[in-house]
Amino acid sequence: MANGYALLRQEPDTQTFRKEEFSYMYHCYECEVTHERFTTTELDNLNTSQIYNQYREKYQFVFPEQARRVRERYGLSAARMALLLDFGPNQYSNYEAGEMPSASNAKILRLASDPVTFLTIVRSKKEILRPNEYAKLRGLIDELIDEAQAPRRVAGLMVRSAAQVESDPDQYTGYVLPDSEKFAELVLFFFQHLDNLFKVKLLKLLFYCDFQHYRLTAHAITGQRYRAIQHGPVPQEYGQRLQEMVQQGLLDASFHKSMVHSDDGSPVLVYSATRKANLDVFTASEQLVIEQVFQRLGKKSRAELENLSHTERAWQENKEKNGQISYQEYAYDLRSLPLA
Repeated sequence: MANGYALLRQEPDTQTFRKEEFSYMYHCYECEVTHERFTTTELDNLNTSQIYNQYREKYQFVFPEQARRVRERYGLSAARMALLLDFGPNQYSNYEAGEMPSASNAKILRLASDPVTFLTIVRSKKEILRPNEYAKLRGLIDELIDEAQAPRRVAGLMVRSAAQVESDPDQYTGYVLPDSEKFAELVLFFFQHLDNLFKVKLLKLLFYCDFQHYRLTAHAITGQRYRAIQHGPVPQEYGQRLQEMVQQGLLDASFHKSMVHSDDGSPVLVYSATRKANLDVFTASEQLVIEQVFQRLGKKSRAELENLSHTERAWQENKEKNGQISYQEYAYDLRSLPLA
């Protein structure tokens, strides 16, 4: 680059992966003098992640975060999981770090996520485990199976259900598993730093945090699914999430003394945080995006932020049917925040 500035560029492109073509948003730097283009490791990861995300979604491959959670449920190290599944010594760690597995290994990872199937695997490998290790692992697996099959109450009736399977990440969760802890800490952060914060504005700030982080990393922060409704994009289950925070003592909720909803005249429910947010639950990139959204959008009024959200293609193209908003399709078109 000859004495010039590098500008970050993004443009639609396609790439062939395992004999299939995928559309994605290609990112690179371009020298404003020579127009030479180049990438960094960070941009290469962003470009590749978009392809991998779509491939995993299409073929129901386990995502890295799911592989880690499965292993942790069984109380095993990555090396021990690799041993039990007949992978190479570092293979499971590589999958947790984002490496794409082969089709055969992807099937094994999926099977291992089911405790009943994993129990069969463990029994077949009993001879390679220490006696106390085998006993401890059997106990953990049995507990997981019992927990999944335990009766639960539905509409006042006790029913027995099969193991509850966590939904896979997809384009509507920003290719991460929904994280209730990160959602709660993000909500607490904005209530902690902004006065007179009401629900409509809060939900827009959450939208911009999640979609801006996806724009820069190909992964959302909270994994919330967003819908386009009258007042702009909102997390699909925000009411339930906020009520859970009230029940957990993280938020106080009360009706405003004088404010009412314009549509039906009902009193406005207001929330306040009971403690400071714990930012340690967020990665470095997540913290940077949260701070960026706070600095650029946090001081705007509810009406200003709602109007900004209405300029987003994510809202405009989904508002008629209150449709879900795809991170991959719409995050790269954000108008209210800079690309970098």
